[in-house]
Amino acid sequence: MFKEIFTRLIRHLPSRLVHRDPLPGAQQTVNTAVPPSLSAHCLKMAVMPEEELWKTFDTHPEGLNQAEVESAREQHGENKLPAQQPSPWWVHLWVCYRNPFNILLTILGAISYATEDLFAAGVIALMVAIS
Repeated sequence: MFKEIFTRLIRHLPSRLVHRDPLPGAQQTVNTAVPPSLSAHCLKMAVMPEEELWKTFDTHPEGLNQAEVESAREQHGENKLPAQQPSPWWVHLWVCYRNPFNILLTILGAISYATEDLFAAGVIALMVAIS
């Protein structure tokens, strides 16, 4: 019952209030179908005998020795993922701030400050800073 009510509520709200956006510049994964050639290759590898697998991947059960490791590094490069640059602090702050609750609190804080209720404005500013 709760799920049905929540689903109906979500349908009527703007998507920007319901769905969370990833951080800007963050790499996103896309759900796409696996290409048939890749599926066929994986299935072929899955049923391949062990000895043939070792030959296919140009290795052996004991692993690679130092000379083979150096040769593989020269051929393929370092085994490292590219580093992702972190977002600037102000972008991260904006992404964390821009939710309806914080915007509402900011408006209420501005109204409190405009009506010279400095204590309420201070409390609201503290609530925004904490959230």
